[in-house]
Amino acid sequence: MKPKTFAALAGVTAVAVIAAGIGISTRTETTALTPGTEPAFPALAEAVNDASRIEVQTASGKFSLSRKEKIWGLDQKDGYPAAFDKVKSAIVGVANFKLIERKTADPERYARLDLGSPEGKDAKSKRLVFRNEKGEVLADVLLGKINADLFGSGGSGTYIRRGDDKETWLARGQVSIGDGPINWVVREIVDYGQEHIRRVSIRDLDRSEFVIAKGDRSDKNFKLLDIPEGRKMKKDDEANPLGGVMWKMQFDDVKKAAGQEWPENPWIAEYSAWDGFKVRIEVYKIGEDHWGRFKASLDDEAEPDTREKAGKIVDEINARVSGWSYMLTAGDSEKLTSKMEEYLADPEAKKDS
Repeated sequence: MKPKTFAALAGVTAVAVIAAGIGISTRTETTALTPGTEPAFPALAEAVNDASRIEVQTASGKFSLSRKEKIWGLDQKDGYPAAFDKVKSAIVGVANFKLIERKTADPERYARLDLGSPEGKDAKSKRLVFRNEKGEVLADVLLGKINADLFGSGGSGTYIRRGDDKETWLARGQVSIGDGPINWVVREIVDYGQEHIRRVSIRDLDRSEFVIAKGDRSDKNFKLLDIPEGRKMKKDDEANPLGGVMWKMQFDDVKKAAGQEWPENPWIAEYSAWDGFKVRIEVYKIGEDHWGRFKASLDDEAEPDTREKAGKIVDEINARVSGWSYMLTAGDSEKLTSKMEEYLADPEAKKDS
């Protein structure tokens, strides 16, 4: 029994959908060559496109994902889009589980297979429940210990329990999921290394501002502008980490901007790129964490021949970040709330007269 083509779970092109279907069919035929052909979850195997909700329970707690039209989102993160590949992997992975060998039904022996209750901080099992739009359960699986080399190079094996059934099974297949909802999203906000950036300005809560910049795209280091008389930078490359903040920039948490208190005058960092666009990052400390809001726009100094490409980059960034507030990593927040003094060498001691 083969899972049906995984075509309706997200907005992907027809070519991509067909390719996904071919990949699934190939893996299913490979599985059929090994002992055990009975699907562990026939309802899901026959209706992967009907899955519209995934409930997850791990030692870290419970959370869920829901599909609205073609987009999957995290319910506990205001519907923030989930990574399609991760959702697809979970659904197709469980749909492809094949029962190999019946194991213990003794609860006292569950721990050996990591199949005890997923509740508690030391729990090792993880529970996934898949439902359709009517709320009907397509699959309810408790994931236990994985043996990646159980079938040699032919595939992995996973110990599972189905729903409230006391019976445990060794199943062919593997599903890897993280402990929390953030593990289901693409955490990257933007990805523009310092080689793309020509200028960065930082304005603090007191409205004082400093700027680092490159005179030419080929320059290796950023220069600190308007250095006070008698002062100099600590090192030639001292400001480069600030210029590189947007390289593979990730968040630690996310929420709707509309539901978060925000000041009129936050820290403001503005990154201007050689390619004709700029990104404004507002930063505000809430409790012990720094949160950021992003907005891209065309750079007023953009060359005419770069404006079309820059406009597409602006639209792509804003489509992803608009309306969201991101908890920044400690390293990024430290740089985005820095001051000029931190980049300057100590003043030379005055010589005795």
